[in-house]
Amino acid sequence: MARCVLRAGASALALLLVGACSPTTVNHGYRLDTARIDLVRPGVTTREEVERLLGSPSTVATLDGGTWYYVAQRKERANFYQEKLVEQEVVAIAFDPRGIVTRVERSGLEDAQPVEPVAETTPTRGNEFTLLQQVVGNIGRFNTPTDALSRRQGRSPF
Repeated sequence: MARCVLRAGASALALLLVGACSPTTVNHGYRLDTARIDLVRPGVTTREEVERLLGSPSTVATLDGGTWYYVAQRKERANFYQEKLVEQEVVAIAFDPRGIVTRVERSGLEDAQPVEPVAETTPTRGNEFTLLQQVVGNIGRFNTPTDALSRRQGRSPF
């Protein structure tokens, strides 16, 4: 009897450990329906119709606002620190100044390019003070007008 309980406990522990190792899937963005995207036709569909078909975009082009982007991502997380992007879909819809679609582009994770931040720093204008200049420059800067007035009248500010 004790042996059966021990085996059942070991089996439950093994199942718990295996379950804890399975990745967690996290979806970001709005999953676009391919049939709805196919309804967006360049030269015909308006901005309002796109919004009615697909909803509001994930982001809009910064400079002119003439391109809408719909972004969807699926990530898998094996543990708290390791997250891997496994699927990505980006649909870019460009509009002319009248609000008519000019092009519809689709791209996936295979089209993504890594972005490397520049390690340079932006120069700032001004002076670089030495430690001695900073200490001497701060002498007398910490007295409030109330403190100075109290000293002249012979009273302690505390």
